[in-house]
Formats: sequence, C-alpha cells, structure tokens
Amino acid sequence: MNAFMSTVLLLIVIALGGCAGSASRWSASEPGATAGLEATGKPAADPALAKHLVIHNESLAGDVIITNMQSRTTGGLLEVAVALTNLTTGDLRLQYQFSWFDATDFAVEQGTRAWVPLVLHGSQSANVQAVAPNATVTTYKVNVREQ
Repeated sequence: MNAFMSTVLLLIVIALGGCAGSASRWSASEPGATAGLEATGKPAADPALAKHLVIHNESLAGDVIITNMQSRTTGGLLEVAVALTNLTTGDLRLQYQFSWFDATDFAVEQGTRAWVPLVLHGSQSANVQAVAPNATVTTYKVNVREQ
C-alpha cells in the first residue's frame, strides 16, 4: 500500500508542477515596475482576454482570470470594464492597477496610477473600470497583486 500511495503522490506533484510551469511566463510590464506573471492560457480563460492580465504574485497565477472585457471611446478617451474572477473557493484580497499603452506599445503616463484594493470572495466576479489618461492610448493591461 505504501508503494501505491507514493506513486499517487508523485503523479500529483508532477501534474501540479506541469500545470504551474505552462500557465505563465515572467514579464516586466513597465520599466521600474514589479516583475509580474503575464497570465496566458489560464483555465476557462479566452487567450484574447488573458493577454490583458498581469499577475504580480506567483501564488495568484492560477487563481484570478479575466472572464469578460468591454471597451468604448468616450470623449476621445478609451474606457474599459474588465470582469476579474476568483477561481478559488476562498477570499482573495487583491489590489489592481491599469497600465495604458499607445499604438506602438509604449507605456503612457507610467507610474502615475495608484493600486486599488479589491476583495473577491470565493468564485466571485467583479467588474473593475477605468478611463485612459489621454487620447493616445489604444490598449491596456490590468495588473493584479495580493494586498
């Protein structure tokens, strides 16, 4: 029985290690910013949505995804609404911040935005919204970290 249990435990460790390694890659979203895990290929996440999420704590890499995203232009400024979803059954105490980029992927007004606190209860989704700082912005990323 001990050999059987050891084999099962080894298979679980290998499976978990493989999932964690394939789910993310390191990237620095802004010069001088905290390096983060850029979430790609998360469970139940559309890759088109996942490319807009940067996770700044490795422990959160499999816990938060973007499940919906909307944008519009208001007064010449990009306005976005993003649904962040907690994939766990426990509470997540987070902070989020938007990073804005122009058509050539340069960061716009980097380091000028504050981190906003957010609590996501188990399996909860919450919409976070923001308006771009100026009309040169064409795309964005949502940065998420533990509080």
